[in-house]
Amino acid sequence: MKRQEALYVAMCLGIVAFAIGFAYPQLAEQAVLQYFPLEHRWSFEARPQGLAMDFYGRVGQAMVAWAIAVIVSLVLARRFKTLSERTAGLLAAWAITFTVLVIMYYAWTLFFRHPTPSPIPDWYRPR
Repeated sequence: MKRQEALYVAMCLGIVAFAIGFAYPQLAEQAVLQYFPLEHRWSFEARPQGLAMDFYGRVGQAMVAWAIAVIVSLVLARRFKTLSERTAGLLAAWAITFTVLVIMYYAWTLFFRHPTPSPIPDWYRPR
């Protein structure tokens, strides 16, 4: 397989791995790196106590999944002779489908999320 074709296969499979790696922690309640911006600290847990954001942990996990998928598929893709048009189209369709599904899943969960605000501290006095 040509270098360009192998890279195309690797990137398509990397996109699928990234999408799965990004969405999986929420589906399976897997522990992921959490940042607590008010406390300026990090923790590795599935259900944080307090105001925390897991975006950086999800992206980090997804990047690791992407890198593993790209490296493995680059090594394996070189063993095949050529890439047919049908296979190239199927790979692109899988990559687009997984990306759209993850976007729709997050749009769905964020639309129905009802955050509870933290109580106002006793010491606060409005001006």
